[in-house]
Amino acid sequence: MQISYNVALLKVQLGMTLGEKLFEERGNVTGFKVTKVHPTEGATMEVSFTSEIRGIGRFPSGKNLGSGTVTQYPHGMVDGSYQGSLMTTAENDSSDQFVWWAHEKTKAVEGGGKFKGLTMITGFTNSQKLSWMNNLIIALDLETNPESQTFKATAYEWK
Repeated sequence: MQISYNVALLKVQLGMTLGEKLFEERGNVTGFKVTKVHPTEGATMEVSFTSEIRGIGRFPSGKNLGSGTVTQYPHGMVDGSYQGSLMTTAENDSSDQFVWWAHEKTKAVEGGGKFKGLTMITGFTNSQKLSWMNNLIIALDLETNPESQTFKATAYEWK
C-alpha cells in the first residue's frame, strides 16, 4: 500500500514591507555620559553623534546631528530614543533641514563586540522640495561598534 500526500504551500504575508533604499549612513559618537548604573535595570547613557548621510534616489545627502538616551540592559539588549536634524547638501549652496526623532532596539552580537538592530525614524521639514519626507517611516538597519565609537546604517522606506 502506497500513501501519497498533497502538500499545499502556505504563504504568510506580514502586514509590513520595506520599500526603496533611502540612504546609507556612517557616523561617530561625539559625546557619551553614563547617567545611571543598576544591576537589573542596566546602564543608562546620554549620547550625541554626527554622521554623513549618502542619499539614494530622491533622498538627499547631508550632515546629520543627533542626541538621545540609551539604556543597555544586563542581558545585552539596548533601547534608545533620539532626536536630531539632517542638513541637506546641494550644489547651489542652499540647504534644507529635516528634523527627526527615532527609537532604537539593538542587541549585542559577536561576543558583545558589536551591536546590531533596528531603528524606526520619522520626521518633519518645512521645505517644499522635501515635503514628501513628512510622510516617511524609515527603517534603519544599524550596526554599532562601541570600541571605536562608530556606526553604520542602511535606511529603507517602511511602506
